[in-house]
Amino acid sequence: MRMCQLIAYILVFIAFVSIHVPPCNGRTEASAEENDSDVIKLDEIIVSATRTQSSLDRISASSSVVSEKQIKNSTANDLGDLLSTNNAVQMLDYGPGSTASVSLRGASAAQVLVLVDGKRINDSRAGGADLDGISTASVERIEIIRGGQSAIYGADALGGIINIITKKPKKPTAWVWSNLGSYGSQSFGLEASERVKSLSGTMSVSRTASKSDFPYQNKSGESLIRKNADFTRRNAFAKLLWDASNSALLELSASHYFSDSGSPDTIGFDTKATKIDKTNDLSLNFEHEVTPQISYKFSAYDRLATMHYIATKLYPSDDTHKVDSRGAELQVHPLQKTSFPIVSGIMFLNEDVNSTAIEHRERQTLSAYIQQEIRKDIKRDYLKSISLFPAFRCLMIALDKAITIVHLKNISLFPAFRWDYYSDFDAGFCPKIGILASFGNNLSLKANAGKSYRAPTMNDLYWPSSAMTSGNPNLKPERSTDADVGAQIRLSNNISTIRLGGTYFLSNVSDGIHWTPGQNDKWMPINFSKINTSGIETELHLLFSLWKMPDVLSIDTSYTFVDAKDSLGKQLIYRPKHSVGYTVRIGTENLWVQTQGIYQSKRYYTTENTKWLEPFMKHDIQIGTERRIWNGTKLGLNAEIKNILDKKYQLVADYPLPGREWSIKIYVGIGG
Repeated sequence: MRMCQLIAYILVFIAFVSIHVPPCNGRTEASAEENDSDVIKLDEIIVSATRTQSSLDRISASSSVVSEKQIKNSTANDLGDLLSTNNAVQMLDYGPGSTASVSLRGASAAQVLVLVDGKRINDSRAGGADLDGISTASVERIEIIRGGQSAIYGADALGGIINIITKKPKKPTAWVWSNLGSYGSQSFGLEASERVKSLSGTMSVSRTASKSDFPYQNKSGESLIRKNADFTRRNAFAKLLWDASNSALLELSASHYFSDSGSPDTIGFDTKATKIDKTNDLSLNFEHEVTPQISYKFSAYDRLATMHYIATKLYPSDDTHKVDSRGAELQVHPLQKTSFPIVSGIMFLNEDVNSTAIEHRERQTLSAYIQQEIRKDIKRDYLKSISLFPAFRCLMIALDKAITIVHLKNISLFPAFRWDYYSDFDAGFCPKIGILASFGNNLSLKANAGKSYRAPTMNDLYWPSSAMTSGNPNLKPERSTDADVGAQIRLSNNISTIRLGGTYFLSNVSDGIHWTPGQNDKWMPINFSKINTSGIETELHLLFSLWKMPDVLSIDTSYTFVDAKDSLGKQLIYRPKHSVGYTVRIGTENLWVQTQGIYQSKRYYTTENTKWLEPFMKHDIQIGTERRIWNGTKLGLNAEIKNILDKKYQLVADYPLPGREWSIKIYVGIGG
């Protein structure tokens, strides 16, 4: 019996934080969240973590959601701007009209997979995804999943994924909006949706332009005006849905993006360059529920991205890069609506690259995957029945004692396996396992472990040799082993809701690909022997109801520590060790005020860690109102001052960013 008690105490220690968590009193979790449309809900639905609809508190992966209300209340025109103050990600921004890429848990931009409705927009030519090219007008919400996800989504997901969910027609709506801001920034757009019997559709168009002639200081402290940073962008999006029957849905969507921008160089250089980007995307989805337990989804898409770069000074060039990505996927959901649903599928992707720099290259990928959720509600009667077997009696007594103390409610396992065959390098096999344990209504413990990888890009392999750069056709794929463990506590009463979470993570990457200067300072990519990353993520969400007004005050804070080192023990470039973010919002739908800020510690921009960007802290403030004026028509106004203290900072060395900026957004419409 002493051994049984010892095992019980060990099990209790594993769930240490639950011992002091009181049971939930007052209002239920659902009622606490029903009016919370501006912060992440505890029961927010997310699809990216398991490829099925799940609530945030029922998945093992470390995840967050940028909601539709948050997007609507922002004055941002693109996702790069929208996520620039979200501490769940780290942005690398080359300035207005240039490129904005994203990092998760110290991973590079090419190690973060960006999806639109589950379809990848990272391509095999350059690797990363430019979030400045995605308009907020077509986006319903953004799902951010941190940690390796190659077992679910294949290559390039070492650091995690960002899945951008586009809008679906819900009811008849029509909206017109316009945005004015600093340095000649102006944008406008319209959105509409309609339903006629079994057909429904939504569309949006927008245009954004800016001179971006902001002041900055050069290396000598001289005040100058940024030149050649102007840009013009156009976005169009449309989606058509046909309810073929009560159990079948056909979806057709198309999007177009065009950008004509200057391409300013680093401080002190002037290449007089311009860049023209065009992307056309067409996709088809068909979903059919064969029986209540079995459904399938077939998807096909074609994405053509073209970039034309022209430089007339310093290093003249005229390059055109085209990437045509065509893919198809069949996904099957057996055993759905049970305690152990399965998601399995096969996928084929063909990427055809035509480039004046790397010539014609092609890559085919054939993939197969399977994943499952195994959920078990813990019942003491069930444990007692098992304990009839003498071999298990001691363990079951210990489990029974531990469950009594920690209120273990249920436990879920999330095993996943994926195999990818590539036409130009070794096949990849990635397993992953996740576990989620819920204790009462207040505490959950999460853990994940798996393997991920990233293929070398075409630029990595075949970039032409010159006096400054060269590709490396001998590169091997990056491979990583990652794990994380965390806990989340939720408490609520009649006037407040509190959620506190923390996660420890680590990742070991072998054959990491990095561009480094070699002989005669000629840059080329090489495989590092090891890259080790570890860190801590914490977040705190507070929601208060005051003066008989529900959810009138919300406070969100987060802190991230990342220790990312190469095989020589040097911190990876552009990885801050410490970053902090906060958002404080007070008000109702009719009138609200919000302030938010982000801090980053110093970031090295040389591999030897001899030069770095100084730490910075910047703050933004917003005020907004929305009023019903007549017959269901609403009028809204949002005003924002970014970088209110006019902090001078850079996210990429020698690429200045604007100081204080203002913007005003006005919208009017019906529905929604």
